Amino acid sequence: MTRIYPPLAITVVVLALTACSDKSYPETDVYTLYSTNFPHDSGRHPIATFDVAATPELSLSICQETAELYQADFEKRKRENAGSATRANAKARHWCEKGRFKK
Repeated sequence: MTRIYPPLAITVVVLALTACSDKSYPETDVYTLYSTNFPHDSGRHPIATFDVAATPELSLSICQETAELYQADFEKRKRENAGSATRANAKARHWCEKGRFKK
């Protein structure tokens, strides 16, 4: 059975609420969370868009906190699976950019 950690569960709820949001907010109020392509640390893949109506600062703050949680979870799983050659050399990054996803 897979165990979901509390910070990850909170992130899932935030992502679900964000996915249901109105897309009429100005681009300057929106932030998108990206990740590199696992396990090679290449590319730029969108994970979630944050467009909280309250303030752009809140959108950025939630995005950055989510990026930190994703990165910490990746690092933890990497340590737990260090015996696997694929996992031992795996790299990933998570970061936020202003605006909606653009290729």
